[in-house]
Amino acid sequence: ADRMNLFDGAIVLLSIAELTVLSGGAGKAVSAFRSVRIFRTFRVLRVTRLLRALDFMQVIIRVISASMSSFVYIALLLVLFILIYSLLGMSFFGGKLDNDEMGIRQNFDSFGNAFLAVF
Repeated sequence: ADRMNLFDGAIVLLSIAELTVLSGGAGKAVSAFRSVRIFRTFRVLRVTRLLRALDFMQVIIRVISASMSSFVYIALLLVLFILIYSLLGMSFFGGKLDNDEMGIRQNFDSFGNAFLAVF
């Protein structure tokens, strides 16, 4: 764990150096600091490694991944309902609402506006 703290400290110091150099106007001359961004992603990936080590997080991740297939069907059903009510709104209210009283998107004159109004 001590090595990772040194790694984090070095990345933070390099990031501060990058900010000071790039804010000074010499941003085009020094492009070596751009590689620091790759190391920043390694810092983020370290958190995912920590999450894999925890047993209860593995259970939660398994449950979420198992429920995603059910979520897809519910989302498709929701989109189907929005589609049906958008078409019904277009047939009932298309061209009948005054745009001066309402905003430009709150009408049923086109499918895109109807979809946004129902959503």
